[in-house]
Amino acid sequence: MLDKNNIFILNLRIMKKSVFFIFFILGIFSSHAQQLAQNKSETKVEFKVKNFGVHVSGSFSEVDIISFIDISDLESSYINAVIQVGSINTGNVKRDKHLLKNDFFDADHFPILKLKSTKIEKLSETNFILKGKLTIKNTTKIISVPLELILNNDSIIITSNFKINRRDYDVGGNIWVLDNNVKITVVYKARI
Repeated sequence: MLDKNNIFILNLRIMKKSVFFIFFILGIFSSHAQQLAQNKSETKVEFKVKNFGVHVSGSFSEVDIISFIDISDLESSYINAVIQVGSINTGNVKRDKHLLKNDFFDADHFPILKLKSTKIEKLSETNFILKGKLTIKNTTKIISVPLELILNNDSIIITSNFKINRRDYDVGGNIWVLDNNVKITVVYKARI
């Protein structure tokens, strides 16, 4: 027969096990909800466009991405990015300076490119669509961006390949030798 002290100790042990079990279950379900810490040295935004029929490639080196990913609650998830226009690099200093002028990015008046996500939709276990507002110069357009998510032990890699029409954002004006479609590749690496 158990006395009051033994019953108290037994109840305390059950309570400890229950609390541990609850935290364990919450840990499993929240493991997909992650505030991400960007790995800036491995995050890349690159672009490619045809000029005179030849591909010109470039990148932006100053990219800040703020994100929160919760696979089980995509309503609260977001990926927002700010890119410093002045960090453009095409491997040609003269061309880079021209791209900062008003007929292209007009960096003096519009020093940043901005993406603000409005919705993330799941297509499969690793594939998603980000819908958001892309602002270049003084123009904001709604775009859809495909995402592929790869989870490692303590990091996440999000890759994306998509196209935008440069004329939608008044970049490059009516230059007929420059293709309208710009291919964009983003590799976002972050610690969980």
